[in-house]
Amino acid sequence: MAKQYVISETGEFPPQYKVLKLDDDGIYKSVFGPDDLEDAERICAEMNGARARNGKGQLVADDPSTPEINEAYVSGKAPKKAKKTTAKKKTSKAKK
Repeated sequence: MAKQYVISETGEFPPQYKVLKLDDDGIYKSVFGPDDLEDAERICAEMNGARARNGKGQLVADDPSTPEINEAYVSGKAPKKAKKTTAKKKTSKAKK
């Protein structure tokens, strides 16, 4: 899965960062910022559906006692699954 959100530096001093989204037309458009790098990284991870990690770097599991929040993801929500496209089977007709 390709990341749809990236971080871009504005080129100003002090450094400011923006979160950009890749649109259908192939052009990146600003969706967040300018802000500091820590906030931009957090927002980008949330939007890309990044998994949450503990202090040791291990993946965090979802807590079943809280059905409205998914602790396994940084944003608290699981990303939507992409629809799978299946190819139609080709049938060959026998010639008589």
